[in-house]
Amino acid sequence: YKLDNLLEETELINNNMEAVPRLPMMHFELKTSPENVDFASKIRQLIVTNFGEDPASFAKEIKELETLRATSCIRVAESIDGVATLKKYFCQLGFLKSRFKVGPEGPFQFTWRDVYSGSDYTVTDISYELAAVLYNVGALHSRLGCAEQRQDSDGMKMAVAHFQCAAWAFHALPDQFPQDPESDLSSSLLALQSQLCLAQAQECILEKSVLDGRKPTIIAKVCSQVVEYYKQALRHLDTNGPKDDNIDNFGDIVGSKQLKAWRTFIDFKVSYYGALGLLHCGMMSEESQRMGERVAYYQAASDTLGLALKLGSKLDGDYRDVGDALQYSSDVINGKLDNSKKENEFIYHEKVPERDALQPVKGASLVKGIGWEPADP
Repeated sequence: YKLDNLLEETELINNNMEAVPRLPMMHFELKTSPENVDFASKIRQLIVTNFGEDPASFAKEIKELETLRATSCIRVAESIDGVATLKKYFCQLGFLKSRFKVGPEGPFQFTWRDVYSGSDYTVTDISYELAAVLYNVGALHSRLGCAEQRQDSDGMKMAVAHFQCAAWAFHALPDQFPQDPESDLSSSLLALQSQLCLAQAQECILEKSVLDGRKPTIIAKVCSQVVEYYKQALRHLDTNGPKDDNIDNFGDIVGSKQLKAWRTFIDFKVSYYGALGLLHCGMMSEESQRMGERVAYYQAASDTLGLALKLGSKLDGDYRDVGDALQYSSDVINGKLDNSKKENEFIYHEKVPERDALQPVKGASLVKGIGWEPADP
């Protein structure tokens, strides 16, 4: 009679996480320029000085350049078309810089607003304009990735692509156009943003692996890498960038409130996906008929999810919508834990190992930054 009850309970337990609600993702604010640039008079002068040609012949092209800047830096469209416009303006800036040999003390004045402090400032270096636009390429991809619903395979694939494109832009920017280490384009801050975008791309791969019903072995490896990427982001936060940056911490740039929100959310995801990884390790043990070991994995998953529950209660703003995912995951994990304990007690009678004795699963990275070539027509 007890065995029949156990078998009935087993059938009632959800054996996978296919229907688990999606967790929110992190995105980054776009940089904006409060005013357009006087390209017209300056480029006319450059044309006369450098080539001795009639600048009136290029009125249409100059107007197009000014329009490109307005739609790339002042009013950025949050769409795929917006990304294309940003890239087009970036390319035109590169051609302008090369054709007219425009240096750091160029004839143009570019006014920008700091992402975090909101203060305005003006620069003459066209390389800074290029850096700001490349940053916006990354920021916009991060926002489009977050906007994807990720309820089906196509949505997940699009989100993966956006986050990988964002990761590349943030990673490439410091190498191409290094900026002030205390600014919103700090190399350390951009490295953190690139790392987080890779983590989120891997997270989308994990969601797709679960949706596709991949084997627990595969899901555990993908999950382990999600956790590792987020742990790397935490280590980056803790070290606060290279010592020669002369920055006390990222809070000096982004503000203590934003920094705390990021840290709490990253901590939450480390715990949440740590629990999911342990869950699938338990499923691996079950497939291999190591029934005492599966109890230990499910217990570790339940304990780790408990920490995620505590961290989830501290989330707010864009990150607070995690309750449904936590409840669903708790039902699956604790259902499996209770069932495995009963089966081991009544049927298998295997020794349950200590958590320290459980073998970690090596992660499998399936993402990388996706770049683009300005010279590509």
